[in-house]
Amino acid sequence: MRGLKILKEIVLVVVIIGVIAGGIYAGLNYFAPGTASDQVTNTRPKPTVKKKKTIQLVAVGDSLTEGIGDGQKQGGYVGIIKDELTTKQTVKTQTQNYGIAGETSTQIDQRVKTDRSLQQALKKADVITMSVGGNDLMAVLRQQMLNLNEADIKKAQTAYLGHLTTLLQDVRQQNTTAPIFVFGIYNPFYLYFPKMTKMQTAVEDWNSASAKIIKQQKNSYLIDICDQLSKGEKLTTQKKTTAKATSDSSSDKNSLIFTEDNFHPNHSGYQVMADDLYQVMMQQKNKWLYR
Repeated sequence: MRGLKILKEIVLVVVIIGVIAGGIYAGLNYFAPGTASDQVTNTRPKPTVKKKKTIQLVAVGDSLTEGIGDGQKQGGYVGIIKDELTTKQTVKTQTQNYGIAGETSTQIDQRVKTDRSLQQALKKADVITMSVGGNDLMAVLRQQMLNLNEADIKKAQTAYLGHLTTLLQDVRQQNTTAPIFVFGIYNPFYLYFPKMTKMQTAVEDWNSASAKIIKQQKNSYLIDICDQLSKGEKLTTQKKTTAKATSDSSSDKNSLIFTEDNFHPNHSGYQVMADDLYQVMMQQKNKWLYR
């Protein structure tokens, strides 16, 4: 009997030791996974993210997309951004340009709804860029250039925001994944008519309201070019105090504006647009550059 009692005590001790050992093993795996199991689970290779070999960029919009004013005939910002992506990212970039000068937001949207070629291009796009809004605002400014009516501008802005929303939604129907980069507008007359502050205010308000609409849309981003193209390269590279002093003189020339119409960007202006576009695109590179 005494031997049986000793055997039971030995079995009990073994069981207790087993329970304690099991608890220690479980704890090690919980707080330091892999240390108690030769790190078997950590030997699996991590999935690799590969850069795409080819990028499809589709540009749609008005004269800024068409490239009016580009004296070097490189297609404005569309041609320049193609070169930048090819050179800086070493990725083959194919572009399709659906810009038509003079079109308003509703006219651009009508093409998105009816142009089969544009629709097919949008469906295959990795990146979509857009210039829109300048002609909508200019339709009001041309009528009231010397006597701007804030109420009329506000009314036009409200209508435009509705059109912009519809346009972005219609583009998104063609492509649910590609990021959409939308250029803001600028004031080409800023240096030539520096005392027409209402015009600059109208442009800035237009951009601010547009930015809110764009932000509400999925995977859509504003490219702000207002200050650079309105004030010119010289004013964006000098100190603010110097810039303010030069803007008081209407004799200053905007080095980023096409001299033949004093309205559209020249090649340098389109370079600024492409550089700004590239910067924002790279902030969202995981959404278009990698598979």
